[in-house]
Amino acid sequence: MPTQAAVQRWFDRTYAELGFAYLRPAEFYAVFLEYLNVHPGERLLDLGCGPGLLLGEALRRGARAHGADLSLTALAMARRHAPAARLVRCNAEALPFREGSFQHATCIGTLEHFLATDRALSEIRRVLTGGGRACIMVPNVRSLRWRIDADLLRRHDPDSHERAATFEEWRRVLGGSSLAIERIERDEWPWRRWRRLLGGRHLVPLRWASQYVFLLRR
Repeated sequence: MPTQAAVQRWFDRTYAELGFAYLRPAEFYAVFLEYLNVHPGERLLDLGCGPGLLLGEALRRGARAHGADLSLTALAMARRHAPAARLVRCNAEALPFREGSFQHATCIGTLEHFLATDRALSEIRRVLTGGGRACIMVPNVRSLRWRIDADLLRRHDPDSHERAATFEEWRRVLGGSSLAIERIERDEWPWRRWRRLLGGRHLVPLRWASQYVFLLRR
């Protein structure tokens, strides 16, 4: 079983070696803010903020952006990319914020790395205002992308504690977190070019999507 220190070292090493190439282009983080309908002046917490790509988009919308991450390397990058964001190094299972601090929370591609998912979800709920909303993206274990990466290319390092689940499993985990599921979307980024060619239609059913985007409300 990986430790928190092992997960931190994995992310430090990954960002040191790959930098922003580890992530999708910055402009594709705007969709998560659109899902949440973030307005100027609202407080947003990006949990597992990495080098600050979503934070930069939130700042451009006038939001009061806060980022939390374990990786010192990622936070150093975030300070350069989103200098106006408030950043803190912490564990997702013990956030250093008061109850009801944020109108919005995002957790994009990081929940699957947390050692205690239930405690992290409880913390997200705690720091949200009443009626506050969260946007969480998680990977589908049945997707072609995951199967190629995991079984063929062996890309999933045990130290990263990365795991995936089925549509039904994620819905059960997130739906049992005291946050109400408002809707579930698919990650649009892998299909952006194909959808334009197909006139906006989706290639695959939701349950076979590469990743799921859950919109939840406290």
